[in-house]
Amino acid sequence: MALMMRSEEHIKYEDGKDIVRVEFDVDTIEELPVPALIGEKKLCMGSTALVIKEGLLVILNGSGAWMDCAGTKIKG
Repeated sequence: MALMMRSEEHIKYEDGKDIVRVEFDVDTIEELPVPALIGEKKLCMGSTALVIKEGLLVILNGSGAWMDCAGTKIKG
């Protein structure tokens, strides 16, 4: 997985996990994390990813699905 973190913001701790909002880059849609976890950290709604091959900016919704900017579900 070629995942490059741009930024990370701690939101809270929940059930012993660090909940974070992140911005990161991946090469392909298949590399988007589902479920929305990076290591031991859980991603929260509003996390964003740039999918380089497809030229997409995607956003994590409250249900844990990745959506494009038009509101179309991409993965999850």
